[in-house]
Amino acid sequence: MERAVDEMKRAYLEASGGDARDALRRALADAMQEIADVSSHVSRGFVRASKPADLARKLGPERRAREAAR
Repeated sequence: MERAVDEMKRAYLEASGGDARDALRRALADAMQEIADVSSHVSRGFVRASKPADLARKLGPERRAREAAR
């Protein structure tokens, strides 16, 4: 984990020309974008599916079997 963070730090500093404040702004902007992307895939009481087969998988007997196994 620490290695990944160091690599990200190095990449952001490189992209910002060594300016730490700019690197932090870039990192925060990327993190905020990632949160927005993930948030758009989270449903709040609705099931999102791109195809009917996905919906059936999320709501059908397979789901009930997985939940019963827990």
